[in-house]
Amino acid sequence: MKYYLQKILQYNKKVLITSFLLSFVITILNMNGNSKKDLLMLFSATFLLLNEIYILFKSQKKSILMFLISLPFFVTARKFVQIDFFIFKISFETIYITIAFVYNIKTIYKDIKNKLKISNRCSLNFYILIFIFILFVYNSNIYSVYFWKSMSDTYLGVVSPIMFMLIIISLFEQSDIKKLVYAIIFSVNLSCLYGFVQIFKDGISLHSISKNRALLTFGYHNVNIFAGILVTVFPFVLEYILYKKTSKNEKKFLYGSFIIQTLSLVITYTRGAWISAGIVVFLILISKKYKKLVIVMIILGTILIKPAMSFILTRGNNVTGFLQNESSVARIQSICTDVKIMQNYPFGIGMSSFPEYYKEFATRGYMMMPESLRWKVNAAHYMLEHAHNLILQIGVEFGIVSLIVYILIILNRAKVVFKDYTNNRGIFVSLITYLIFSTLTGNEFNHKGVITGTIIIFLVLAMIEINNCKRLSKD
Repeated sequence: MKYYLQKILQYNKKVLITSFLLSFVITILNMNGNSKKDLLMLFSATFLLLNEIYILFKSQKKSILMFLISLPFFVTARKFVQIDFFIFKISFETIYITIAFVYNIKTIYKDIKNKLKISNRCSLNFYILIFIFILFVYNSNIYSVYFWKSMSDTYLGVVSPIMFMLIIISLFEQSDIKKLVYAIIFSVNLSCLYGFVQIFKDGISLHSISKNRALLTFGYHNVNIFAGILVTVFPFVLEYILYKKTSKNEKKFLYGSFIIQTLSLVITYTRGAWISAGIVVFLILISKKYKKLVIVMIILGTILIKPAMSFILTRGNNVTGFLQNESSVARIQSICTDVKIMQNYPFGIGMSSFPEYYKEFATRGYMMMPESLRWKVNAAHYMLEHAHNLILQIGVEFGIVSLIVYILIILNRAKVVFKDYTNNRGIFVSLITYLIFSTLTGNEFNHKGVITGTIIIFLVLAMIEINNCKRLSKD
């Protein structure tokens, strides 16, 4: 990391000074009504973006790695740059990705064309499914109550991450995957440290954790978004510690990351993240090397599953039962409501339209719940802004066809993974964990401008394709 920083500082002092001054001016122009913290994040995000765009034309791989590390800065400063422009959404992420995509569009086209010449059916189907998915996602916006907003949000939350995925596939090789993995691990570490500042701002004590937990975001809109990103990246930390040959400095980085991310996981108090983390550990350990440990985990899991699940579902608070918890009941009601919406709008309601349609169908969804269950629960007193379940979110906003295509994309990638599982272990566990967390707690492709998790999961899909192409070249 020190080597790369030295190289970056040497590239062009004029650009460095100019980007500093521009960032400073933009920050000064936004001083009114904003806190020092927000202004610092705006300056940092603008400075990083300008330099990453410059480096993009000099060394694309380094620029992209910097972009991945910068994601926590972009997300914390997003309120300053979220502009709808026709069918586009201007944000820190889309500015960079769009420039990188346009700059590499010929390379991407040639790369896809050359790879399809190999006649690999999985790759061919993957690209076809991605195209169909985009097509039906855009089609769903016809039914949106906010057509132009849905169109621009689609560009931000669906098209941009897919463009980023295609950039990664066309520019990076299997030998570069470690750099990509380390970049996202370091990026998550930065978010963890931001969360520690939030939680311990009144002093380090158990009382301060309890007091500040409600305000804990780790830099994202809410703690669940961060938790989803954390459990998606956590498998890579474990994989590189347990299976990969690493240097002493890399070991320090990985073990430090493990400690930081584990602590962050605990203080999120996110039930889906706790369950997902347990599954991550179990899946990563499944191998001949750790066969005995897996057997011990299965035995202990069988014995402790009931009290452990009780603790997780109540977040350690035995006073409130699962069916008396508003958050839990809201998710149950959401399932019924989402099914009702999909019955009425099989081709979707458009991106970011969920809150409006949920208000209309919430009562009907509640009545779809079994009567015996309705008598036992405390109904949530609030309306949901999203489904808290990615599968349902896609089905509702993008339509049933888009949902089927999305599932086929995941199955396509899973099929590729198992052809060379040794090189895809962390990638596979990351993909599975993302799906589990997305189902238990929920993810969105675009939650109030936050697309970090979406960028990372499409990066995971890109790494699968990179490994697949390397395997084919050997064959």
